[in-house]
Amino acid sequence: MLKYHAKILGYAGLIPFIMLPFFILWETVSYFEGVDFFIQYSAIILSFLGGVLWFDGINKERSVTLLYMAMLPSIIAWLSVIWLPPVIALITLACSYTLVIFYEFKLSTLASWYRSLRIRLTAITIGSHLMIIWIIQQMSR
Repeated sequence: MLKYHAKILGYAGLIPFIMLPFFILWETVSYFEGVDFFIQYSAIILSFLGGVLWFDGINKERSVTLLYMAMLPSIIAWLSVIWLPPVIALITLACSYTLVIFYEFKLSTLASWYRSLRIRLTAITIGSHLMIIWIIQQMSR
């Protein structure tokens, strides 16, 4: 039952990633607001994934290194929001999602269904980042 709810919530978490590019293209939100909203949401989700690593480290009494590594997604996300220009922020965030999933898989204690779910969620998330980058490039022509 937990697996079912985790999948539903995981896919629901993709809604802003999928819809914001379309909202920008359909001019439902302004270009600048849409890009800002996307980057902010991405930073929140990346921070959440750091929290998952943090919980895993504490719950399974892993190494102190994992606790420090679990903080990196939040710091990278925050710096992406406040300091980086949009395209660089999007690239940084997309790369960070890739690094987080590789690190999660390195831990190798994650359930196989969770690994499978994370691969799909991460692929769609990164694809959405690429879509926003494409939109930015189209709008700056």
